[in-house]
Amino acid sequence: MKVRSLGPADAPAYQRLRLLALEESPTAFSASHVDEAGRSMDEVAARITPAVDGSIRMLGVFELDELAGFVAVVHPQREKLRHGVELAGMYVAPAFRRRGFGRALLMAAVGHVRSIAGVRQIRLGVNVTNKEARALYQSIGFASYGVEPDALQIDGVFYGEERYVLRLNLGD
Repeated sequence: MKVRSLGPADAPAYQRLRLLALEESPTAFSASHVDEAGRSMDEVAARITPAVDGSIRMLGVFELDELAGFVAVVHPQREKLRHGVELAGMYVAPAFRRRGFGRALLMAAVGHVRSIAGVRQIRLGVNVTNKEARALYQSIGFASYGVEPDALQIDGVFYGEERYVLRLNLGD
C-alpha cells in the first residue's frame, strides 16, 4: 500500500471511487451522488489538484495502481485560522477496510499536517452512527468535543455529527 497526493491524472479513479462512496456510504458525506455525478473530468481534476497556496491537498491510498481511499486536508489561509487544519471526506472502499488502509491514510494525513508550520490542531467530523471511523480516529488520539444534532438529513432522517480534534505541539 502507498499513500500519496492526488493530481489531475487521478481524476477518473477518484471520481469512480467518490461516486461509489456517495452510493455506498451516503451518511458519511454532506454531498449526494446527484450532486457529484454530473461533474466534468476537468472539474474533478481541478478539485483534487493540490492548491498552490497549500490550502487543499487530497491524499489517496493505493494498492498497486488501484485507488482504495482518499481524504482531503484543508488548511485555511486566513491568519486567524491558520493554526488549524480540517480533514474532510475520508473514505476507504469496502474491499480495503479492516486491512490498515484507513489507518495508513489517516497517519499520512496527520504526518502531512505536522509538516505545516504553525499548525496546532486537526479537526474532523464524523456521523455519530459510524462506529468504525470513530474508533479509528480515537485510536490515534482524536478527542471528541461535541455533537451537532441533526447535522445531516437524508430522506427525512436526521443524523448527528460528532466533532473531533487532535491537538499538536501543545508545548510550543
